[in-house]
Amino acid sequence: RSYTWRETPHPLAQERSSEGGDTFRTPAAGALLQIVSDHVVQGRVIFPGAGYLEMARAAAAALHGVYFLQPLAVEASGLLVECAVSDGRFEVRSGEADAVGAATVHCSGAMAPIGAWRRAELAAMRRLSRMADIGALYDGFSSVGLQYGPGYRTLTHAWVGETGTGALSRLRARAAHKGTQVHPADLDDAL
Repeated sequence: RSYTWRETPHPLAQERSSEGGDTFRTPAAGALLQIVSDHVVQGRVIFPGAGYLEMARAAAAALHGVYFLQPLAVEASGLLVECAVSDGRFEVRSGEADAVGAATVHCSGAMAPIGAWRRAELAAMRRLSRMADIGALYDGFSSVGLQYGPGYRTLTHAWVGETGTGALSRLRARAAHKGTQVHPADLDDAL
């Protein structure tokens, strides 16, 4: 039941506890699975790297020095995914609900100081002249085992420079972010 005076929890950071820092936990089944179910690699639903970034952003704000350590298959019932924040660092890890102490670390990094972001020089990017074939791009991903489902096919246009350096793309507008500030599919396709 929804109450208007209570903020809806972020789908990737649903429960918060303060044991030795802040820890945000989310069961893999439910809202998390709905967001990542179209991110399929070699026939398995794999939590996208962009999902780790959105989870850490929801828990800690700006990030830098991020390391992706091990993929997370979202398959086991009773699986918990958590983001632990302590001493200016974060870790995204997973484990069974009754054995989170034996969790597997999937991603870690540091929190960026305020004002560390830089603007992209879009004027220079607009000179990119060769349009990329989006269908061929997704077909290429599929041929190496990355079967993007409809929710993760957000590219509508892409351009590259004549020398093959630099790229610019347009993503389709998302009707619903499902409780995220940046939906992992949008960030995944932007990367």
